[in-house]
Amino acid sequence: MNSHYGTPSAQTALSLRYRGVNHVFIVLVTIVVYDFVTNLGDELDYLLGSRMTLAKGLFLGCRYTTFVICAMHARMSLSPSVEGCPGLAESNILLLGIVLLCAECIFVLRTYALWNCDRRVRIALLVLYLAFFCGTMILVLACGLQLKTTKFTSGCYSDSSIPADLIIAPYILLLLLEIEVVGLTFYRMIRYYRATRCRLLTLMAQYNVGYILAGLLFTIVNIVTICFVPGDYGPVLEASQIIAQGLLATRMQLDLWRLNRHSLAVVTTSDLTGTEYDQTDLEFELSQRASIVPSGTVPEI
Repeated sequence: MNSHYGTPSAQTALSLRYRGVNHVFIVLVTIVVYDFVTNLGDELDYLLGSRMTLAKGLFLGCRYTTFVICAMHARMSLSPSVEGCPGLAESNILLLGIVLLCAECIFVLRTYALWNCDRRVRIALLVLYLAFFCGTMILVLACGLQLKTTKFTSGCYSDSSIPADLIIAPYILLLLLEIEVVGLTFYRMIRYYRATRCRLLTLMAQYNVGYILAGLLFTIVNIVTICFVPGDYGPVLEASQIIAQGLLATRMQLDLWRLNRHSLAVVTTSDLTGTEYDQTDLEFELSQRASIVPSGTVPEI
């Protein structure tokens, strides 16, 4: 064990730091459970009533890996010995990376679908996402190598940290990816709104932008904290952002599912009554994909 653990001031500071980390995770667990309970009905409808697609698989990865991360952190905090700490810490970092990659992939796929699977948009999104994917994997591997030589205390705590230069590179790539997604979605939203005046498409785009803007704000806060704020706040903020990104992605997916079901119900009612519907009544009509996607539906991935 490192010698600086033995001084009373160091032990007190370490204890306060770990207590703060536990408080943050208690808040995160509360938010995750609350979100799950309040959306359980829609989530069951989505899981049981939709076909298996890549987006649905990513939803499952984001949604339920988060519970595993919270349970693993509780296991680490309550662990009386340090024997299993390296394995638990490595697994925790790997799962956090999986959640972040799945969440960003959901945002990328929804933007790609909003652009009607345009080839140029696919290439632009794919280049940045693959760069971000590689950066994240390198960071996860670097963390795993460092954990093999890290000394843990009771509760699987350690004062070691990853160099800021290694952490900042994936965050810069994440920031660029999120800016690209937000910009593409804003442009598409304004273009469709001017052409069709369809409220539902605008609402769908606003949902997408709103969720990604929230994730973008987390990324900016983390970058500013890593670069300019003294102290080791990185692990707490990084884990908080990743869990928040997973929640934002899954909430966006459920909201789009609800909007799609609502628009389908409106179309069905109109067909049964045999009456004509107006675009403003239906709230959505995607003219460019009318031959592919039925009017009133949100494009599925």
